[in-house]
Order: sequence, then structure tokens, then C-alpha cells
Amino acid sequence: MNGPFTMSKHDSGDGIVRIVLGGEVDADVSNALTMMLLNAVEQGGVSVLLIDLERLGLITAAGIRSLLEGRQAALSRGLAYGVVNADGLVRATLIAGGASGLLSPHLAPTGHGA
Repeated sequence: MNGPFTMSKHDSGDGIVRIVLGGEVDADVSNALTMMLLNAVEQGGVSVLLIDLERLGLITAAGIRSLLEGRQAALSRGLAYGVVNADGLVRATLIAGGASGLLSPHLAPTGHGA
């Protein structure tokens, strides 16, 4: 057990929003994660959305789906999106789940965005 799911949003005020996840991301909490990611994407003044997994101990397919939905929403608005500090089991799960592309920032092509 890695503890209860936690998430916090940090807005530095310079266009960079960091969402820090902790505990476990599974089907029970993936909808809440998706909603927070979509909320962050829709927030005005955001140019970069970073998802920090340093405190995350477990992620399931449902959690990976949430991260992918967040990336799609970010790219559709022209935001850079990246997953950082994924280590151990979490990193291995992302790679095994075919989501290793999340581990580096992405930027939508010019002309797409808010």
C-alpha cells in the first residue's frame, strides 16, 4: 500500500502549473485526476503543465488514461505538457503501458491553442 491518493496544484504565476500526485492512482481516483488536469488546462495564463509523479507509488491503466487525456487537452490548447519525476514502478508501468511519450514535454504545433 502506497497510501491514499493526494494531488496538489501549484501555480507559479509565470505560466507554469505543476500538479503533484502522491499515493496511488487507480480507477477509484482517475476521474478526479482527469477533472483536475482539464481544469488546469482551461485556466487562463497557463503555457506549461507539468505533472510531478515523485510522490506517486502506483499508477494503473486508468491513471495512465487520465494522463493521456490531460496531454490531449493541453496539446489542443497549445500548451506544453510533461510528466516529470516518474521513477521505479511508476516509470516501468508508464513504459509497459505504452505511455513513455508522456515522460518528455510536448508542445502543440504552432497555430493551435487558445
